Amino acid sequence: MSRIFEITKQVQSYMPKADIELINRAYVFAAHAHARQRRSTGEPYIIHPLHVAKNLVDLKLDVSSIVTGLLHDTVEDTHITLEDIQARFGKEIAKLVDGVTKVGKIHFRSSEHQKAENFRKMIMATAQDLRVLLVKLADRLHNMSTLDVMRADKQKRIAIETMEIYVPLAHRLGIHWIAQAMEDLAFRYIDPDAYQALEARLAGKLEFLEQTKTRLEGIIQEALSRQGIQARVQGRMKNLYSLHQKMQRKSVDFDDIYDFIAFRVIVEDTPACYHVLGMIHSLYRPVPGRFKDYIALPKANGYQSLHTAVIGPDHFRIEVQIRSESMHDFAENGVASHWLYKSKDSPEEKEMQGFQWLKQLAETLHTVENPGEFLENVRLDLFVKEVYVFSRDGDLFALPRGSTPLDFAYAVHTDVGNHCMGIRINGVPADLKQELYNGDEIEVLTSPEQTPSRKWLQWVKTAKAKQSIRQWFRAQERESAIRLGDHLLKSVLGNQAIYHELLRFSDCKDDVELKEKLGRGDIEVSALLQYVHKDDTSTIRKRIFAEPNIQPANCCYPIPGDHVVGSFVEGVGFVVHDIHCPEVMQKDSAQWVEVDWQAQQGQFYKTGIEVFCVNERGSLGLVTSCLSDEEANIEDLKIEQLPGTLTLLYILIDVHDRIHLARVFKALKALDHVSRVRRHHPEGLGRHVVKYSFGSMLQSVASLGHTLVKPFKKKRKGKKT
Repeated sequence: MSRIFEITKQVQSYMPKADIELINRAYVFAAHAHARQRRSTGEPYIIHPLHVAKNLVDLKLDVSSIVTGLLHDTVEDTHITLEDIQARFGKEIAKLVDGVTKVGKIHFRSSEHQKAENFRKMIMATAQDLRVLLVKLADRLHNMSTLDVMRADKQKRIAIETMEIYVPLAHRLGIHWIAQAMEDLAFRYIDPDAYQALEARLAGKLEFLEQTKTRLEGIIQEALSRQGIQARVQGRMKNLYSLHQKMQRKSVDFDDIYDFIAFRVIVEDTPACYHVLGMIHSLYRPVPGRFKDYIALPKANGYQSLHTAVIGPDHFRIEVQIRSESMHDFAENGVASHWLYKSKDSPEEKEMQGFQWLKQLAETLHTVENPGEFLENVRLDLFVKEVYVFSRDGDLFALPRGSTPLDFAYAVHTDVGNHCMGIRINGVPADLKQELYNGDEIEVLTSPEQTPSRKWLQWVKTAKAKQSIRQWFRAQERESAIRLGDHLLKSVLGNQAIYHELLRFSDCKDDVELKEKLGRGDIEVSALLQYVHKDDTSTIRKRIFAEPNIQPANCCYPIPGDHVVGSFVEGVGFVVHDIHCPEVMQKDSAQWVEVDWQAQQGQFYKTGIEVFCVNERGSLGLVTSCLSDEEANIEDLKIEQLPGTLTLLYILIDVHDRIHLARVFKALKALDHVSRVRRHHPEGLGRHVVKYSFGSMLQSVASLGHTLVKPFKKKRKGKKT
């Protein structure tokens, strides 16, 4: 067990001017607050805050963090209030304790939706001050070490939560010793059989591995000394969980693993790192493909080292990491090492990269609307490995492995991504969905006219790119909803200036929000009608759906029941087109709204049909007679002679709806000389259009007229829409 004087002595070793008196006061305060409490282990409760503080000291954190570690459970588990903390220890520490308390109340054992929301809360709470998350990691590490006193079901639940949430966060922040310690502790409870089997097999090899480690440390150290290189050589055993992962990933047995030990060579500066690398490679044969230069190309969390693997004495394969002292400190403690050097840095110094990542993730999460998107973003940012590419100006970008040029464009800036019209990779034009590789130089070509495509969501890898594309489409949907809401509002109100009353009625802050909600269907048109016109809604119904009449487009002649989209045309009304109409394809998809178009009683609509019939005397008369019998008036007719004996008739007819048209088709197909009948559609490949989910508006508008806005249902890949 760590004691407070041991903690303060360690603090003074790396922070000679630290306020030790403040740490001692915090310890006494916490000891009094927890005086009557005991842990599940039976120990006095104060043991836990002391261990948390010790973990924070091992991270070489500042005094405020250590004091927070001592006090982190006082507000949640005792009579102490946040005001008490602020009065005795100041605003900064009170804020940190409050952050840790809030994170402590977040649990991840609920549904996927709730889990996502809770993870979002944790990221938001910790992104304001990274020390909140560091205290929470120190807290979780000690809790995991005392998990053996819990029930088996609780052990497994907490272990899974640790492996899914806290281990990836620790790795992403570069605090690998905490991540690996939690991995082994969680592994013990998640898969106890595999853990015990691996532990037993490793125990039989430990003596040999320890001897090998000591011998190789001496050989490498002696070789460095002969070259006049000042260095420290440290051998370390790989943790159990990493060995288990390797066995699973490569489907190998324990006896087939050779790199149980990794060595660190710590030198004074960067040039010495490369000097040592050359010496190691001259001493032992390097393993091809295993050299990685994380000094020239740091990891996204700021980690730097040279990595290599060599065949050592007795054909024993060893991994070697070469780094400077400052690189080693960051490799051990990640972004936590920021506070150790904080007092030496100028105020203008750039924030640590790991901290920037967390803040960027928090900013991205502000725009996510559903838990599926959220968890996708978190997994992308936490679990993927990086590929390193350069801009044309030489700036380095770390992207997830498998990223495309579009990911790079969005990493530069959202506007660059949204208007990306082309890419050059290493000076050569390339496809937007081409995978990027280490060292690629990317140049983005933009155009103000270029806008995102929904296909881009299938090509991008990064959370930022996916979220930016989704945001762009949501903005387009919002604009169209506002336009539709504006039209409906004008139709309902006419010249009545009662916006103020409607805002109060609809609980909207302004007319833009009112129009958007009305356009999306969050506010029912029927409710608006009843509020504005009480007992007389017939005139308004006519105004909404007769005055801006639903006009079928003359280019494609759709009829009620068809898959149609429409837009408002000034001076004409709401014009609907067949989904495959060339005009729909030529215009920006954001201009179109998909509608479910219902027929009016007694109304006729023009549509085109093609009739293939045998070229015999009287065949045309039989067709026209049949159409007359089915009450389908002929508006226009064209004849085309096909090769052979067939004639193609293009006929423009009047029908009530698709049911009426089906009766016409059935009657025509019954004629002996007719071989085939089909709709005549304009040629076109079709494309996705912007569609909107307008909720309850479906029922309300359906009761008023013959058209309603239809919710979007995504079509399967490869199908026309």
